[in-house]
Amino acid sequence: MKIYIIGPPGSGKTTLSKILENKYHTKAYELDCIVHDDFDHHQKRSSQDITNRFNQIIKQNNWIIEDVGRDIFNEGLKEADKIYYLKISKKVIMIRVIKRWIKQRLGKEPYNYHPTFYQLYDMIKVVNKYYKKEKEKIKKIEEYPDKVIYLTNKEIKSLE
Repeated sequence: MKIYIIGPPGSGKTTLSKILENKYHTKAYELDCIVHDDFDHHQKRSSQDITNRFNQIIKQNNWIIEDVGRDIFNEGLKEADKIYYLKISKKVIMIRVIKRWIKQRLGKEPYNYHPTFYQLYDMIKVVNKYYKKEKEKIKKIEEYPDKVIYLTNKEIKSLE
């Protein structure tokens, strides 16, 4: 099983990937960790390094990948057996991003990068940018109508 999960930050991609990882006994990959080296202060990797790491994943027989739908990972859409698109409102996402940041600041939730005020500001910018390009992302996955499954927040929770 090859599964590609797309959604904005805070949409439940990691939650869904863990559910599917347990269901299918398949390793899940967060593509943000392919793009950024969290062991080196969240530094962005070189384009060649990103491509090499991604290609190693999609050459496997089974995988679950989660991302915000970056164009550099379009090959994953072609290779996927299923594409889950998490359709969550911007308002809900903004609330989740702020709550997550607070929990991380209080040490109640793990994080990939230190939850500074700048990081919160940056994440809000990322969410806004995502929603400005959401129609493009949906158009891109609609090239694979037999693979795409749209999920709302309630539908994700019902899978738990």
